[in-house]
Amino acid sequence: MNELQVTFGGQSQSFEPGQTVRIGRSTDNDIVVTDPTVSRQHARLTWGPSGWLFENLGLARTFRQGQNVTQVLLSQPTELSLASPQGPVVLIQPPAAAGAEAAWPDDPRDTRVGGPPEVPPGDQAGHPGPPAHHAGAAPRADHGIPVAGGLAMAFEILVPVKSWLTDAGWRQGLRLLVIVYALLPLVFLAIFSSSRSLSTPGLAYSLYIAPLWAISFWLLLRPGKLAATEIGIGIGIVVWVTVWLNLITVNVNDHLVNGLRSGNFLAALAVGYNEEITKALPILLAALILLKYRSTKLDVRMWMLLGTVAGLTFGVLEERSYTEVAIAQVASSHAVSQADAGVLDFAFRVFVDGFQHAIWAGVSAFFIGMAVNYPRRRWQLVLFGVSIAAILHALNDWSLSTFNSYWPWIVIQAISLLLFIGYTMSATSIERQVRRTPLFRGDSILMDVVRPDDTGGSWTGWRPGSS
Repeated sequence: MNELQVTFGGQSQSFEPGQTVRIGRSTDNDIVVTDPTVSRQHARLTWGPSGWLFENLGLARTFRQGQNVTQVLLSQPTELSLASPQGPVVLIQPPAAAGAEAAWPDDPRDTRVGGPPEVPPGDQAGHPGPPAHHAGAAPRADHGIPVAGGLAMAFEILVPVKSWLTDAGWRQGLRLLVIVYALLPLVFLAIFSSSRSLSTPGLAYSLYIAPLWAISFWLLLRPGKLAATEIGIGIGIVVWVTVWLNLITVNVNDHLVNGLRSGNFLAALAVGYNEEITKALPILLAALILLKYRSTKLDVRMWMLLGTVAGLTFGVLEERSYTEVAIAQVASSHAVSQADAGVLDFAFRVFVDGFQHAIWAGVSAFFIGMAVNYPRRRWQLVLFGVSIAAILHALNDWSLSTFNSYWPWIVIQAISLLLFIGYTMSATSIERQVRRTPLFRGDSILMDVVRPDDTGGSWTGWRPGSS
C-alpha cells in the first residue's frame, strides 16, 4: 500500500515503489509540464527506506509554500510549485500515514520537511501553556512571537521581495518586456522633452510599437526556432532596407510624387513597385546566398516572418516624415476637428503604418521562399509575389489621392489583411501542394523524406542543383 499519486493539470497518475517518477518540460518525462519556465528535466521522485523523496534536478527551482526546496521527504499530501512560487502546481500524495501523522497540517512554520509542527508546551495534556507574556516582558503576538517580529514576518510573507528577486520567472522575457514597455514612455519624455525635431516622437514610438507587431507575426506564423542564421539574416535585412531606402527609394519616389498626388495610378504603381522591391530584395538575396553557400532552405513561414521584419523597418523609417506632418497639423490647428484629425493621423502612422508595410512584404516573402525552394518557376513566383504587394500598395496610395473618403482605403487594407492572414494559415498546405506538382517542381523534386516535417525549420543535406 505504498502507492504514490501525482496530480497535475487535473489528471492523476499512480506509481508503485521502485519506480522513478520524472517531472519536467520534456515529453519523455512521466509528468510533463509544458510551462516554459520549468526545466526540461526538472525533478524526480524516488522510493527509499524513509518513503518517497522529491529531488529538484533542473536549473529552475521548486517551491513549497513560497519557500525554495531542493529535497522533500513526503509524509503527507504536498503541493509543490515549479519554477516560481506562482508556477505550475504539482500535488503529490504519498500513502496515508498511520495514526495522527495522516492528519498533520501543512504548516509553513514546520522546519522539518514533510513533518508536523511543534506542539506548544502544555497542549499535549489538554492544559493551557504558559501565558503569552508577563509583567516586564515585551508584548508578544500569537504563538509567542514578539509584536515587532510578527509585523516583520507578516510583511515578509505579504511582500516577499527576496523571493521575487531570486525567482526563476525572471527568465521569461514577457515579464521583462512588461517592465520595459511600462517605463519607456516616461524615458522618452525625460530624454526628448527638449527636442526641436517634430520627427522625434514618431521615430521613438514607431520603434516602440514595431517589436510588438513582430511578436504578433511570430505568433501568427509559428515559423520554427530562431537560430543564429535567422537572427543574422534579420539584422542584415534591417541594414539593407535602411541603406537602400535612403539612397535609392526616396530619390525614385521624389520623381513620382507629383503624379501620385494628381491621382495618376501608373505613378502610384511605380511607387508601389519601388517600395516593395526595397523590402523584397534583401529577402531574395538572403535566400539565394543561403542556398548557394550553405545548401540550406528555410521554411516559407520563416521567410514570411523575415519579410515582416523588412516591412516594419521600412515603416519605422517612413513614419518619421508622416508623423512630423501630423504634429505640425495639430500645432497649427485652430479648429478642434483639425487637431483631432492630426492626432488620429499621428496614432495611425505610429501604430499601423509599419504594420501595413509588413503584411505586404510578408506576402511577397512567401512567394520568394517558394521560388527559392522550387526553382523551375523561380522568377515567375518572385514577380507574382512582389506584384501582389506592389498592386495593393499602389491601390492604397492611389485611393488616398483620388477619393474624398477613407472607406476605399479601409477596404484595400482589409483585402491586404485577408491575404496575409490567409497565407499564415495555409502556407504549409500550399507549399506541400507545390512540392507535389510537376508544374513547379519539375522531374527532379527534392524528395519528401529529406524534409523533416511540415512544422518549420531548415532543409539541409542536399546539393543546390538537385531540385
